[in-house]
Formats: sequence, C-alpha cells, structure tokens
Amino acid sequence: MLVVYAIAGTTITVIFGKRLIGLNFNQLRREADFRYGLVHVRDNAEAIAFYRGEEQESTQVKNRFVEVIRNFGLLIGWQRNLDYFTTGYGYLVIILPSLVVAPRYFSGELEFGDIAQAGFAFRQVLDSLSVVVDEIERLSAFAAGVSRLGALDESLTEDVTPTGASIIDTVEDNRLALEHLSLQTPNYQRTLVEDLSISIEPGAGLMIVGNSGLGKSSILRSIAGLWNSGTGKIVRPDLSEMLFLPQRPYMILGTLRSQLLYPNTSREVSDSELQQVLEQVNLGDLPDRLGGFDAELDWGDVLSLGEQQRLAFARLLLTRPRYAILDEATSALDLKNEGNLYNQLKAASTVYVSVGHRSSLVHYHDNVLELTGDRQWRIITAAEYAQSNQIGQIERSSDG
Repeated sequence: MLVVYAIAGTTITVIFGKRLIGLNFNQLRREADFRYGLVHVRDNAEAIAFYRGEEQESTQVKNRFVEVIRNFGLLIGWQRNLDYFTTGYGYLVIILPSLVVAPRYFSGELEFGDIAQAGFAFRQVLDSLSVVVDEIERLSAFAAGVSRLGALDESLTEDVTPTGASIIDTVEDNRLALEHLSLQTPNYQRTLVEDLSISIEPGAGLMIVGNSGLGKSSILRSIAGLWNSGTGKIVRPDLSEMLFLPQRPYMILGTLRSQLLYPNTSREVSDSELQQVLEQVNLGDLPDRLGGFDAELDWGDVLSLGEQQRLAFARLLLTRPRYAILDEATSALDLKNEGNLYNQLKAASTVYVSVGHRSSLVHYHDNVLELTGDRQWRIITAAEYAQSNQIGQIERSSDG
C-alpha cells in the first residue's frame, strides 16, 4: 500500500509540476521583459521626451507589468491547487496505516502497539519516497530557471554557419591588408563587397566612404574579427596593437581615471600625464568640473556625445596603438575639434582607418576606399576624391 500510495502521489504531483514549470518559465521571462522595458526607458529618456512619446512608453511598460501580474495570478492558482493536494496527501498518512492493519487487529493477529509501529514505519519510509511531492514547488522553479539557462546556452553555442559556407581567413602579421576579400552578412544572405584588395601603408591614412548600408562599418567589423562570413584573407597585427573607436564610445561604470585608461585600467599613469592628454583633446577642465580623476559618475549621462568622442580619443592617445580604426568617431564634433584630434593622431604616428561621411575628413587621409554600390568599389587618392566631390557639388548646385 505504501508503494502504491507513493507512486500515485508522485504521479499526480508531476502533472501539477509540469504546469508549474511552464508558468515559472513565463514568469521569469515576463519579469525580465518588464525590467528591460524600464531600463530602456531610463537609457532613452531624453529622446523619448523630444519625441513626446511618454504616453506610448508608459502604455508599453504598463502592458508588460499587466502580463507579469496575469501570469503570477495563474502561478498562485496552480500553487494553491497543488497545496490542497499535498496537504491532503500528508494528512492521509496518519489514517492510512491504521486502515490497512485494522482487519488484522480486529481478528486478533496484531496488538494495539503494532498499529503504532506500523504507522511510524509507514511515515518514515514514505518520507523517503515522497521527495518529489514535498519539493515540487522548488523543483518546478529550479527547472524553469534551468530551461532559461539552457535556451541561453543553445543560442550562444549554436553554429549559425550554413553547411559548406566559407569563412574569411585571418592572418596575424605586422601589417594591415585585405586580400581578395568578399564580405557577407553573418547569415550569408547578402554580399556587401566583392574581391576587395587593399594594403594600408604606415603613415598613409585610409578613409572609407559610400552611401549608408553598403558595408563601410562591416569592413571594420571583419578587421576586428566580429564578422567572418565570406571569402578572402585579412592580414592584421595582433588585436592588442589595434584600438577601435565606434561612433558612440563605450562609457564604463567607474572613475574618470578608469574611463581614460580603458581597456587597460590596471596601468599606472600619473595625474599630470592624464591632465596633459585631456588638454590635447580640449577637455582640460573635466577633472575640476566633475570632481577629479577618482570621481565616479554616470558618464554616459554627464558627458555630451561630443565630449564622449573626445574622451575616446584621449584613450587612444594614452594607449598609443600602432593602428586605430575609427567608425565615424568625430561625427558629433565641430570642424576645429575634429581637425585637432586628427592632427594629434598623425603626430602620434598611428596608422588609422576612418569611416565617415564628412568631406572635411578627406584632408587628413592619403587614400580613399569608396564603396560605389552593387558590391563594387574603387580606390583613389584623397586629392582625387576631394576634386570629384567638389565637381559633384557644383553640378548639383547648377541643377538646383
């Protein structure tokens, strides 16, 4: 009877447990969606205010919260029903042993003390067989957490490369060059540039131009090793000798000193040297204005985008890499500050590759790689590009 009772109780509990696992999984997911929505609003509060989108964002956050509450209500209901069963399951243990041995007691085969012994033995053994019944709520919550982690692990380790697809060959050397590079998007659905070959010589800056969506930033991603879909070869030095500056610099959580030294925050650099570099990028007043080099602030909110870009250049001047890859790294700056930063970069003898739309950037580079569309490209000198760009502007003015 004990074995039958334990099996029946476990079976019914597992039925409840399967439903609880799904509800716990949805609860974790919806709570995560709600928190992400709040963080998203916080990070984009200024843009939302400019668009006057407060009402829409509030509605979206409230809808996510309603989903959390609705699922939590279902979770409470199923836990209540489960508690009804487990409570009855526990109370029946007191009565069931007596009912089983009662016929033998009344027939005189057993004494009254034997009933107590049978009940004690029944409870002890049943406790060992009823682990699932006793711990089903915690087990279901644990299983839901494991399911979410399992889904994350699968997405991180999933090989999205189609069978037979080619990848770009990356070779480490003391130079930077692209050899017969055909670059594709990570899903291999679109080819951005085809059979591109170019070598970036020391002292000769390269500017990459072209209309939006043609693959300018994608070429930088391939150099960094973030994208490797396609064919051809990329020859580059070790990544420790290169520094990449995106359009929106990454502001870490930490002190001003950490911001300047990132990603090598363990380096020992004197305050005077840090101050000198800030002077070079026209941010000399920053330590006095914001509490010194050891002040901890939310730098993404405290600094404007232009100040963040100049701070990123200060990192570059402190790191002194052999190669700098700039993805519209001065888009928020005025022409004077832009010219100052590029002149500082030239003085540091750093080989740099820039992506940009401003015609003013051409003067700080020797060659231009122009993506012309339909996977095509051309390489011309900066002087030739500047001249053709001026002619194009004159023609457009005449047409106007």
